[in-house]
Amino acid sequence: CSGNDDEGEEPTEVTEIKTSADSGGLTFAKGSSSLDLHIQADGTLEVTSNQTWGKVAEAASASAKVKKYTVTVETNTETSDRTAVITIKAGKLTKTVDVFQTAADGLVVSTPSFEVRAGGENITVKYITNGEPEVTIDVDWIKQAVNGRAAMQDKTLQFEVKANYSEERIGKITFTLNNLSETVAVKQAKMNFESMGMGNDALALAAQMYTGINIGNTLEAVDTNNKVASETVWGNPKVNDTYIKGVKAAGFNAVRIPCAWDYHIIDAATHKLDEAWLARVDEVVGYCVANDLFAIVNIHWDGGWLENNCTPDKKEANVKKQAALWTQIAGKLNHYDERVLFAGCNEPNVENTTQMEVLKAYEQAFVDAVRATGGNNAVRNLIVQGPSTNIDRTVEMFTLPNDAVENRLLVEVHFYDPWNFCGMSQDETWGKMHYFWGDHLVLGSDRNSNWGDEAHIKAQFQKMKSKFVDKGIPVILGEYGMVIRTGLGEHQEAHDKSRQQWVEVVTREAKNHGIVPFLWDIGVNGCINRTTGKQQDAYMLNGIMKGAAEGKYPY
Repeated sequence: CSGNDDEGEEPTEVTEIKTSADSGGLTFAKGSSSLDLHIQADGTLEVTSNQTWGKVAEAASASAKVKKYTVTVETNTETSDRTAVITIKAGKLTKTVDVFQTAADGLVVSTPSFEVRAGGENITVKYITNGEPEVTIDVDWIKQAVNGRAAMQDKTLQFEVKANYSEERIGKITFTLNNLSETVAVKQAKMNFESMGMGNDALALAAQMYTGINIGNTLEAVDTNNKVASETVWGNPKVNDTYIKGVKAAGFNAVRIPCAWDYHIIDAATHKLDEAWLARVDEVVGYCVANDLFAIVNIHWDGGWLENNCTPDKKEANVKKQAALWTQIAGKLNHYDERVLFAGCNEPNVENTTQMEVLKAYEQAFVDAVRATGGNNAVRNLIVQGPSTNIDRTVEMFTLPNDAVENRLLVEVHFYDPWNFCGMSQDETWGKMHYFWGDHLVLGSDRNSNWGDEAHIKAQFQKMKSKFVDKGIPVILGEYGMVIRTGLGEHQEAHDKSRQQWVEVVTREAKNHGIVPFLWDIGVNGCINRTTGKQQDAYMLNGIMKGAAEGKYPY
C-alpha cells in the first residue's frame, strides 16, 4: 500500500531536552528579578510554572535551535526560602527546572525591655531570625557575652549588665539585619547602698573604727616543712567567741584576721579552696560581726607565693591565682555588711618600680575579682597594700588601682620604728636590741633607743596624711607592735612602761593623722587571753586605750 505518500512524513520524535539550568536550577535573591532560561529541544515547547510568584515567558532568541525564556520572580516577603518548579514539555518528553528564592529578612525580639538590679546581673535576650543580625550597644555598662541563612529560628544572646553606682540609667541594645531593626531597652536603678547595709564609703567607715587588734599567728599559721596549714600549728588555740567578746570588752572595735589560703587549695589547676576552710574563716568573721566589731580578712604571708614574688616572671600565674582565690573568698563572705573589709595581701616585697608594676597587677586582680562577685561586694570597702607596707616607699611609688565604684579603697602600711626596739630579737653587727624608749630610758644603758622618737613617728604619719588622707583616702595601719622583753630585773618596769608609752604615742598619732591603728598581737603573752578572753597585759592595753581616746581622726 502506497496511498499514504500524499500525507507527508511522520514528525521527528523528540529524544532530549537540554536547558541552561541543568547544573542546579535557577537561584534568585529575595528581591524581584529575572533570569534567562535557554532550552534546546526539537518540536513545539510548552513551558509552565507551578507558582504565581514565579512566571515564565518566551523571549526572542538569536538561535533557531535554542529557545529563550525569561523567568521572573516577585519579591519574597516570607521569612523562609521558597521554591517553584518550571515544567518543560516537548513531544512525549517532560523536564523540570527548580527555582530557588532566598527568604526575606526576619527579625523579632521577644522581650523589648528589661529592668535589672542595681547591683548588676546577666540578661538573656530571645529573638527569632533567619540571619545573623548585627548587635550594637549604646552604653559601656552593658556588654555582650560570648555565646548561612536558614528558616526562622529561636535564638538567644547573653548580656552582662554592670552594677550601677550612680543615677538611674537606660541603655539600648539594637539588632540590625539589613533594613530590619529591633531595639531592647535596659533600665537600671541606682544601687541603694543604705538598704544593703553598705552605706558608708571608706572615709566614713574608717572614722567609725576606734582602734583595732590582729588575731596574729593563728589563721595564717602554716607548717612550710610539711606543707600543711593549721590554725593551731604555731601554738595558739582555735579562735572562739569568748576571745572575741574579750576583745570588745577591752575597748577594741575592729579586728584584723590574717589568713593563709595556699595550703588550703585542694585543686592546684583551678586553685579551688577547701570548703571546710572557707567555712571556718566565715565562722570567725561571724564571731566579730555578731559582736558588732569591724573585721578585715586578708591573704597574709601564706608561704610567700605572692609576697615574695612581685616579679615579672611570676606575674601572669599569680594574677590568675589571686583572682581565683579572691573570687572564692569574696563569694563566701559576700553576705556580710559593711563591717567586713577585704585586704588583697599583706606585706608585698617591693623595692623598685618594676616590682611595683607587678604589685599593681596583683592588686587590680584583687579589686576586679571582688567586684565581679556582685552583691555587697560590688561596693564593699577594700584595702590595698603599699610596697612592702613601708611608709616611705608607699608615699614614693604607690597609686590606687582602678575601681568601678568611687571612694571605696583604703591604703595599708605597717609600722615598727624604731626596729631595734620593736622587732630585733638578737644583736647584729649594725646595731643592738633596744629595751627602753621615750621617757623611760635607763641612765648609762646601751639598750636605750637612740632613734625613732615621737617626732619621728609624727613625721612618718604626716607623710601618709599628706599623700592620702588629705585627699580623702583613709589609711589602715595594719600592724604595729613590739617584742616583749623579759628577765630584765630591776629595769623590767622601765621596759614595760616604754612599751606602754610607745603604743600610746603610735595609736594617738595614727588617729590624729587619719590612720586606723591595728596592734599586732601574736596571742601567747598577748593583750588578751585567747582561751578565756581575759585581759593580761595591762601596760599594752592601757597605752593603746589612752592613745585611742586622745587621738582624733582629722576627717
